[in-house]
This record gives sequence, C-alpha cells and structure tokens, in this order.
Amino acid sequence: MQRLAVLLLLLAASAVRAGLPDRLSQTGLDGAAVSAFEPRFALWSDGAAKRRWIALPPGAQVDAAQPDAWRFPAGTRLWKEFSVAGQPVETRVITREADGRWTFASYVWQGDDAVRAPARGLQLTLPGGRRYDVPSTGDCIACHGGARSPVLGFAALQLGPAVPALLRDGLLKNAPAAWATQAPDFIAASAAEHAARGYLHGNCAHCHFDGGVPVPLRLALDVGAAPVSVDGAAVLRRAGTRNPYQQMPPLGTREVDALGLALLARHFKPENP
Repeated sequence: MQRLAVLLLLLAASAVRAGLPDRLSQTGLDGAAVSAFEPRFALWSDGAAKRRWIALPPGAQVDAAQPDAWRFPAGTRLWKEFSVAGQPVETRVITREADGRWTFASYVWQGDDAVRAPARGLQLTLPGGRRYDVPSTGDCIACHGGARSPVLGFAALQLGPAVPALLRDGLLKNAPAAWATQAPDFIAASAAEHAARGYLHGNCAHCHFDGGVPVPLRLALDVGAAPVSVDGAAVLRRAGTRNPYQQMPPLGTREVDALGLALLARHFKPENP
C-alpha cells in the first residue's frame, strides 16, 4: 500500500510540474510571511550547510492533532537551501496545492538566482571536482511521499523547544495543551541516547516507522514515548557504508558521516541494542 501511495504522489507531482515557476525568485521566498526554522536533528547531506524557511497562507494553521504527523494547509510553501564552501548550490521547494497535492522542485543556483532543475535530476561538478547530486522528482517523493507527513523537518520532535512559541504565535491548532509550556520531546535514559536516537530520527524516520518500509528497523520516535529496541549492529553497518544496496540513508549522500557514525557507536553497540 505504501508503494502504491508513493506512485500516486509521483504521478500527481509530475502532472502539475509544468505549473511550477522556472526561477526560485518567483516562488515567494522573499515574502513577508516567510519564517526561518531549524530542525534539532539534521539530515546528513555530505557536509552541505542548510537553511530552511516556511510560509503559510494568511490566517492558516498547521494541524497538530496527530503529534507525530502534522497536517499542513493548502498553500503551504517550504524551502531548503544547500550550500557548499559558503556558496549556495541548490534550493529545494515543497508546496501544497489547492487540491491537497504536494509538489516538489529543485532549483540550481546561477549567479543571483536559481533555475529549476529537470524532473529527472542533475549531477553537478563543483569547484575542486566534487560531485553533487540534484534529486529527481522521484527521489524527492521516495523520501517525502511515504513518510508520516511529507514535511520532515517542521515537526513536533524536530522543532522541540520552538513549539511553544509557534502556539503563542497562532501557527498551530489542535496541539496538546501541555505544549503551551512544555516542549514536545521523547524519553531517553541519557543525553548520549537522546542524541543518538535523535540522529536516527532525523536521518531515518521518514522510512523506518510503523507502516513504513518492510525492514525490521523501527527508528522513528514518538512524542512522549520511549524509543523501541534497535539492532545496534545493523544500524552501525548501514550508516557506515556507501554500498548502494546497504547504505543508510539510501539517497542524497555519497559520503559516510564520520561524526554521526561516532555518535551512534557511542550508544548503539552490539551488546547494547
């Protein structure tokens, strides 16, 4: 069922792609309603620096009735900028259309603006010979389309301490009353476990949740809950390789995250699953 849903999302996104603007400057990133945000647990992108923004339609709110799967109103727009060596390379845009469909586009920077990349994706060669992969529409949907919410970074556990302010600003509705004074979090026995589990949540939760990919690794976190037991050896093996049949995450990275792997190794040992 999940694969069918992803296929339908892919077809829907392809159908409306023609209506997406050709240049990043036409997407509204410089609008007054745009707000920057930063997830607590970043997705590894081969060391690229990232900035993120969100814009909601006037008066609209994000529905937090499902704490781990927020629902976004039509007209929501999100941007994520990738920079390498201090220079912006790509900005990805996600929008929710009036009919509820999500659209995805990547824009490649050329001078003071960025131009929409082809739906098939693109491989760039950066100064110094570094290769950089701009995702295809299918790559975008492979990660976003099957997740509990298509928006991965603007979520309860990812925003954590910023959530009470979102409530005060009227950007959330149907959220648990406790969030007004207590930021949503998950249960961890130590700071080391919190960091390691958070890393897996940021890098793996969009696929590895109940009802997600048919692989026995439940890595997604739930608000207010203790994480489930994890096969530490499997986590370290898959995070520590770039064999395309075994690596984790499976897309968007050519290099092992050495610091992230060390963080995981400090907690997820074979004798401490």
